[in-house]
Amino acid sequence: MEGSEDAYVGYMTIRFNPDDKSAQHHNAHHCLEITVNCSPNIDHCIIRSTCTVGSAVCVSGQGACPSIKHCNISDCENVGLYITDHAQGIYEDNEISNNALAGIWVKNHGNPIIRRNHIHHGRDVGVFTFDHGMGYFESCNIHRNRIAGFEVKAYANPTVVRCEIHHGQTGGIYVHEKGRGQFIENKIYANNFAGVWITSNSDPTIRGNAIFNGNQGGVYIFGDGRGLIEGNDIHGNALAGIQIRTNSCPIVRHNKIHDGQHGGIYVHEKGQGVIEENEVYSNTLAGVWVTTGSTPVLRRNRIHSGKQVGVYFYDNGHGVLEDNDIYNHMYSGVQIRTGSNPKIRRNKIWGGQNGGILVYNSGLGFIEDNEIFDNMYGVSSDTLVRLVSGLSEQCVKKQCGLAGLCF
Repeated sequence: MEGSEDAYVGYMTIRFNPDDKSAQHHNAHHCLEITVNCSPNIDHCIIRSTCTVGSAVCVSGQGACPSIKHCNISDCENVGLYITDHAQGIYEDNEISNNALAGIWVKNHGNPIIRRNHIHHGRDVGVFTFDHGMGYFESCNIHRNRIAGFEVKAYANPTVVRCEIHHGQTGGIYVHEKGRGQFIENKIYANNFAGVWITSNSDPTIRGNAIFNGNQGGVYIFGDGRGLIEGNDIHGNALAGIQIRTNSCPIVRHNKIHDGQHGGIYVHEKGQGVIEENEVYSNTLAGVWVTTGSTPVLRRNRIHSGKQVGVYFYDNGHGVLEDNDIYNHMYSGVQIRTGSNPKIRRNKIWGGQNGGILVYNSGLGFIEDNEIFDNMYGVSSDTLVRLVSGLSEQCVKKQCGLAGLCF
């Protein structure tokens, strides 16, 4: 279709079944092609293509702006729906499944509105936005695709709101190679790998989502990943709720990270980041782990009710721990060992069934102006720790079961 405004195609089956499915000599490789300044209404159609060299539906060019609703785009041997070259359009209530490549591609400033689509059982990724692709995705059900449910790459910047992204055979959302995007108020669950992966200088916003019951971690940021991880409920994952590694530096704030089968937040292999005003609780392992040259800033968090340590620095874990409430852990509130040397300032550390702060096995640290009380002991160390006069020294001496300071 080209140049048609308000044309209507409805209640039809449209098939493209070339004899040579990979031949390059066809004038077009698509079952349905909508081009420049074309805005038809496609309604209640079944669209099938066995051609392996072109998408079933292709919408391309400035002014390409169809309305495609209640259609079934399934069992095709390439991409299901491809939107590119500044094309737009409204795509609602479609069934997109079992396609050989992605259910939907959005590329090169394509900017569709995609609502209430059911995108599932694809033999590749569910939705792939790349090369400056955009789009607004709302209330879609994306599940059981062979690769990620939603992939963002190469300066793509989609907005994804109130979708369910689940039961992916790999991850839920994969943002890489300088991808961006806003993922807001989605349910991301039961994926085989991490619910959200962020890597290679990507910088998405992950806000207000429920990320839960993953077979690995909740949010995994690695390989120079960035991102704003804000206001999410992350729980019940098999590995860490949030994992930060290999020079990644996200902002992590206002999240609830709880009831995980592993630790709450795991920062390792020179991970960084600002981690502030989160509530981390009831995790099976440490609330926060910092290790192997990592240097995060943890500020104004509530870290409590864990089944092991509150905050655990080991194997040259560093960073800053300040103005946090750390309480009611089965082990120590804070442990520091094996070459770790954090700065610990102005925290309240109480209610630990072991110590407040335990420093051992060549651990170091700068401990200043903390309030440490109602623990088995306040600060215990078998190594050199700089315990600065002030609140730390005063407060560890009160209300501790065995001793204030143990050296």
